[in-house]
Amino acid sequence: MIVKFKEKDPDCPDFTPDQPYFVIGIEADDYRILNDFGKTYFYPPHLFEVIDPREPSIWTTEYGEDGERYSCQPVLKEAGFFEDYFDGKEEALSKFWHIINRRLSEAAGAKPGRR
Repeated sequence: MIVKFKEKDPDCPDFTPDQPYFVIGIEADDYRILNDFGKTYFYPPHLFEVIDPREPSIWTTEYGEDGERYSCQPVLKEAGFFEDYFDGKEEALSKFWHIINRRLSEAAGAKPGRR
């Protein structure tokens, strides 16, 4: 899924308006996105416009008790994964960046005119 930040917001300086961003996952309906500072956090969907709704086929989806959605690649749902990532543990960082780089590579190959 690719989204675009709608407009400059002083309460959310993490994004550039009209810049596309990959949604890495969805948790409790919020988007996990890699922001302009290279950090991944959750952001409310109302800040973004969806420009490509396709989600990676590897994503798995679950719903919480109140119907909230949780979707992402299985490795990102492993217990403690993001705690390890934010603690700077090498294995989690390596897995995370492997996922991001693969997603960017797939997107680059899918552009019109590419073979």
